[in-house]
Amino acid sequence: MLHRIIRVFYCFFFLNLTAIAQEEHEQFQKNPGLELVVSGLSIYNTETNHSDYATEIHLTYWTTHQWAFGVGYTLVFEEENNLGNEIAALVSHKRWSFLTINAGPSVLLPTSHNRTEISAYLETEFAFKIKNIHMGPTIGILAGAEFRNFGGWHFSYEF
Repeated sequence: MLHRIIRVFYCFFFLNLTAIAQEEHEQFQKNPGLELVVSGLSIYNTETNHSDYATEIHLTYWTTHQWAFGVGYTLVFEEENNLGNEIAALVSHKRWSFLTINAGPSVLLPTSHNRTEISAYLETEFAFKIKNIHMGPTIGILAGAEFRNFGGWHFSYEF
């Protein structure tokens, strides 16, 4: 069910992105600085048809109003009370003030029930701004030995 919702969301996103790209937009300005993002996620494994919940934290430094670099940490709450830990190196791009795209490699750290796995990470964050706080839906994919997609809600604060 989650994968259907994500597919609909992607279709909606790309249709709106096309419409927005045809309109003229004023360039927004963002000062360099740190941003902290906390997300609650549901991660769906397409091969096993199983979902896990996760908490994700990003710390990025915006070098310009469009580009940032940082790290991400995801704590995955797996079945049988197991925990998974993933670390990602992030490159973030903000073409429009309401949309951030994060990409980079992600590493699942080994535990007693997991082995090391490297994945390609791609995520989009839609943001509604209230002063220095942004919040909104987030969707993305992890493509590695297994294909996983995820969705949830994020909160971010700019320092």
